[in-house]
This record gives sequence, structure tokens and C-alpha cells, in this order.
Amino acid sequence: MLKIHSLLFIICAVLTLTALQAAAQTDKDAQPATNSTLNNVRLPAGALRVNDRSVPAEIRDTLSKLIALGGEKVRQGESEVLVWTGGFRNSNRTQFVRKFTESLQTGGWTYAVSEENPEFTVFSSVNAAERRGIMGFWTAKDDFLMLAWTEMLPINSPNNASSKPDNLPANNQTRPNATGSDGSAKVVNVEKNQLSINVMGNEMPPMPEFPALAPKPNRVRGYVKDWTGKPLANAAIGIRASYFAGHYSGAQGTTDAKGYYEFVVPKGSAHFYNAGYQIEWGDGVAAVSLHPADGKLDSFTTVDGAVENFVMLPYGITSRENLQESSHLPSTFYGGAIFLNWYSAEANNDSAPPFAVREGAMLEVTLTPEGKMFNGTAGQTIVIRTTLGMSGSFRIHNIPLGRYRISVKADGKSLKIKDNKSYEPMFGMTPVEAIGEASLLFVPDTAKASMVGPAFGGWKWVSLNVSTP
Repeated sequence: MLKIHSLLFIICAVLTLTALQAAAQTDKDAQPATNSTLNNVRLPAGALRVNDRSVPAEIRDTLSKLIALGGEKVRQGESEVLVWTGGFRNSNRTQFVRKFTESLQTGGWTYAVSEENPEFTVFSSVNAAERRGIMGFWTAKDDFLMLAWTEMLPINSPNNASSKPDNLPANNQTRPNATGSDGSAKVVNVEKNQLSINVMGNEMPPMPEFPALAPKPNRVRGYVKDWTGKPLANAAIGIRASYFAGHYSGAQGTTDAKGYYEFVVPKGSAHFYNAGYQIEWGDGVAAVSLHPADGKLDSFTTVDGAVENFVMLPYGITSRENLQESSHLPSTFYGGAIFLNWYSAEANNDSAPPFAVREGAMLEVTLTPEGKMFNGTAGQTIVIRTTLGMSGSFRIHNIPLGRYRISVKADGKSLKIKDNKSYEPMFGMTPVEAIGEASLLFVPDTAKASMVGPAFGGWKWVSLNVSTP
């Protein structure tokens, strides 16, 4: 167990203020979260993920110092900061942490407390099968709780390519590092040790045209369409305004049969906090985020009013800012996402377990459309190829929405695939375990259109473990 006492004075000095700061920013600087981006475990209800750019420097520094206690053989990976407000009460903290611990254990993760007092709890979590570790801390007050945690990686593991955009070219847009043609398939070749890929690169669907509208004082108005120009009825649009001392008030409306919305907004400086549309998805429903047609969302003074048109997209980048700061998250893209993990072993390791996947093997993931895609077309087979390093994981982002047949091979031999799902039986992979091929349907983040922010990908990772059969 790591010795945490050397950090006590740091944590005690900063946690109260920084946690309050993070919680206070959640109205505009956080998004609802149901699963962790670090290990995909289910989060207790009401979680808000603080955007990377809004995490206070003191919290970042504390996480770095926690990792430093592990010595010279470990380094820091990705981090995540989550806040629970409103419904949380400090008196329920024990029950709250118990639920979270159960979620960790369900996903194959341990939970060990390293230091605890009334102000904070420092803990570590390990997944032996995936050879991954996380360190973090809780802090709670009367009506909010904050969790900050970060990956602990071996010092010789490859640099996390997912901490920056995938091969960001000079125009600040991503692309796969090599895309070729294999019959009708889209082939994406990924460099060794690159940990994520945006399969559609900088390609965006076409944007429809909208009627010209003039702003009306104290109102917001606009149209919502899909990428083909079809009007979308019952799309949810929400505005939040601040007028005095940081206190917020809001207003929400829905579109009519022509895709038009218009409603009165509260006085003050305002921004869009909600823009979502509910679609039929498999045997259930999914709420997808809407993209601002002009590519940006500016705050405005409600006395002047505002016009904003939105588009529903089957894939694409939510914004260049999100891409630059969070290219490793599925929320940066409108397309679906897959997270692959495996037990990695060196090529010459004779003592590795038989289910291990060897370093240096050529990983090939094939996604073949099943039936028509979400956009009504036949779709295109996507093949992703990469030479495996020792990372033990790989993320595939921005896959055009639809149902696919998935196969995963290493050096041409089929791997066993297992869906790690515990909470979304209607979505993910069917059957749950397979060697060869299986059917895959992306997992929606929520079913309610009123819960989706604008320019925010609404899909969780489909978390799959692969192994040598």
C-alpha cells in the first residue's frame, strides 16, 4: 500500500476550495455521465463529468502527486473528475460509496482505501485481468461529492496517444493516419502504440439549408432538421440564463411538426444547455445530441434574443475545441464508440497465460453493416488494422451509426470477444460472448432528449474484452 501521509497537507489545503469550485462550475462546465471514461464502470446516479479545461489546477496537481508516490516505475495516464450535486447528501456518503464499490467489483476492479478521514478518502483500484491500476480520492460536503481519479501506468508503457487528437494535421482536424480501399471496405491503418482512432477523420455529413430568421427580443427560435433536411418534431431545446450573483434560471421548448421552436427565455446572459432528439434504437430508444448548424454555440444576452438552428448527424466531430481537449472521449463524436481491452503479453514471454494477446500481433477489427444504417444507406464495411504494443487497450471512435457484425482477429486468427456489459442488456454485443463474429449495437448514454447537451456525443463505449481462445 502506498504511503499517503506526505500528501495530507496538500490535500487538506486545497480540496475544500477546489471541490467547491468544481461543483459551482457544473452548470456550464460539466455534462451528465453514466459510466466512467477510465474503466467504463457504472457511476452512481446524478454524476456530472467536469470538462477537462475546467478542472482546477490544484486537483490536477494532487492527482499527479498521488501517482508520484508510486515511485519511478509508474507514470500518470488519463484522469477524470466527477461531481454529484443536488440529490447527494453527506449523510448518505457511506451508502453512495458502497454502490460505487459494487460497480467496480462488477467490472472486475478492486477497491482499497489508502487513507481516510472526515474530509477525504484516498483509494486505489486494480483490474488484474487487464493489468490496469487507478488512484484517486473522494471529498464530500453537505450537498455535494467530488471524485477525482487517474490511471497509473508502467513507466515503459507507450505514451497515451488518446491524450491528444489522433495525428492532428495542420488544419487542426483529425484524420486516420492511413486510409485505403479494400473492395468496398474502408480500411483504416493505425500506427503501433496509437491508442485510439477516429475512423471518419475530418469528414462531416452535409448540412441542410435553413430559412433566414431574425432574432426576437427575449426569445430564442430556430429549426431542427436531420442531415438530409428532414424537419424533426419534438426535439428538446433548453436555455439557461444567469442574471444575478451566479443564480441560474432556465426555459425549455420543443419543435413542432415543421421542426420549428420558439420560446421566451429568462432575463440575463444565456447559453444552450440542452439540444436533443429521441430516436428508435434497436428494441429501445436513444437520445442523440444536436449539432449547431453554424458549428458554434455562443452565449447571448436574452434581451437581444437569438437564432440557432440544429442538425442531427449520424457521425462527425462535435467541435474542434472538444476534439483538441478530449479526443479520447466518445462524447467528442456523434458516431458510435468501441473500447477493446485484453491481457497483453510480450511476444517472447513463455509464462504468459494462454488467453493473452501477444505484442507485435496484427490486430484487425472488421465492422460489417447489418441491414440499412441509421442514415438509410447500405453503409460501408470498416476495417481497422494496427500492430499491437503493450497497452492492452484500444478505442475506436466516430463509427457511423447503425448495427454491425464485428469480428476481431490477431495475425489472422479469430479472437474470443466478450461484452463487459452489466446494465444495458438491450444494447451492446449479441451474443455476449463469441469466437468469430457477433452482432453489435451502440449503447446510448440516455433515453431522454431533455437530458442531452448540444454538440455532445450521446454514446457510451461498447466495452469488449478480447482474448486468445
